[in-house]
Amino acid sequence: MFARLAVIRPRVHTSAVGRAASQFTMPALSPTMTQGGIARWEKKEGESFSAGDLLLQIETDKAQMDVEAQDDGVLVKILAAEGAQNVAVNSPIAIVAEEGDDIASIDVAALSKPSESAKPAEAETEQPEAKQPEAKKAEVKQPEIKKTNSGLLSPAAEFAIHANRVANSGEIEGTGPKGRVLKGDVLLFLKNGKAVIGQAPKPAAPAPSASPAPPAAKPVAAPPTADASTAYLVQALESSVQRHLAELSAQRQGVVVQVPAERVLRLVKQDRAMTVEAFVLRAAALALGAPVGVLTDKGAVAVDASARVSEVAASIAAARANGQTTTEPLAAVLARENAEPLTNAATIVVGAPYAAVSAAGARAALDGALDALIGGGATVSAAAEPTKPTIDVRVTGADSLAAKIKGYLANPELLTL
Repeated sequence: MFARLAVIRPRVHTSAVGRAASQFTMPALSPTMTQGGIARWEKKEGESFSAGDLLLQIETDKAQMDVEAQDDGVLVKILAAEGAQNVAVNSPIAIVAEEGDDIASIDVAALSKPSESAKPAEAETEQPEAKQPEAKKAEVKQPEIKKTNSGLLSPAAEFAIHANRVANSGEIEGTGPKGRVLKGDVLLFLKNGKAVIGQAPKPAAPAPSASPAPPAAKPVAAPPTADASTAYLVQALESSVQRHLAELSAQRQGVVVQVPAERVLRLVKQDRAMTVEAFVLRAAALALGAPVGVLTDKGAVAVDASARVSEVAASIAAARANGQTTTEPLAAVLARENAEPLTNAATIVVGAPYAAVSAAGARAALDGALDALIGGGATVSAAAEPTKPTIDVRVTGADSLAAKIKGYLANPELLTL
C-alpha cells in the first residue's frame, strides 16, 4: 500500500493562448524520479479549483502523492488519463487556465505538445563547430544570468534551496520557462553532488595592518547524501501527516448526542428482556434502512434489528457470546466503549445512564450556593429542580446518524411496535 505524501505545488507557465492558459506538467517528486503514473484525477475537465484544492494523485514505484493547486484556475483539458503509467517528468499531463478566460479560444492542440523544458537538451551537440565560438562569446557577455537567478526561482525551488542549505544556488540550471529554476532542478542538483551545503562565508572586515589577511576557506562540495536529497520531501510530508492525524482524531471521537432516557428506561424496567442498546440499534437500522450488527472481539456479527426490541436484545447477547462473523457489508455496528471504530461502517457506542442537570437547574444551584456563602450559611442547598436520566450515544463514521437515533428515541414506544 502506497504512502500518502504531502503537498506538491503544481507548476504552470504563461502561454500566448488565452490570458493565462498553460501546461500542467508531471512534477519531479524526488531526485531519482524520472517518470510516474496518474492514480486518480480529483477534478474533472471544465471544473474550477482554488488554491490548496487537491487536483490529482501521482503514484511511483515507492509512494502515492497528492498534488495540490497553488493558485485558482480551471482544469481545461486532461492529457494523461487515470491509470496512465510511465509518464515522463516535465511532460504535459493537463491544460489549465485562469478563472474568466475564454476556454473556447484556447488552442488545446498547441498546448498539448511537450514544452521546450521537457525536451532533452540536444541543441548544443547538434550545432556545427563553427557556431561554438559564438555560444562561448555570449556566455562571456552575460555571465550573471546563471549566477544570479533570484527572481527566477519558483516558490517550491526557493523552499528546497533554503531547506537543504544550498550555498551555490546560482549554479543551478533552470529548465522552466525563461530559465526559471524549478524544484526538480534543485533536487537533481543535490542528487548529482554539485550542491555546496552550508552558508556562504561572509567577507571579513579589512584589517588595519599592512599584512593581507589569509583568504577565507571555500566551502567544500559535499557528496550527495540521503539526508540532503530527501530533506525537502520530509518537510513537505509534515503538513500531510498532521492533517491525516487530525482526520483520524476526528473520526475516533465521532459525534456525541445526549438522549433523554426517562421513557426508554421506564420501558426497560417494565420488560427486563429489553435493553437500551437494543433500542439504539433498532433506531439505527430504521434510520439507515440497511443491515446492522454488533462488533465483537472476533469481528462484526450481523443482527436482525427488524424484530421486536426484546428479540434484538437477545440477538445482541448471542452475538457477543458466540456469534459468527459475517462478510456481509453492514451500515452500522454496536460496539463497546474503547473499541476500535470500523472504517467501512458507522460505529455506535451507548453510554451508561446518568443524571443530567438542566441549564436552569444548574443556574439555580449556583445562585443558591452563592447566597449561602455570602450570607454565611453553614450548608449549601441543592438544586430544587430534579435531575433527569440521560444517555450519551456516540456515533463514529456517520455524523447525521446520531441526530436520527436521538429523534427515534424521543418516542421509544414506537420502536416496540
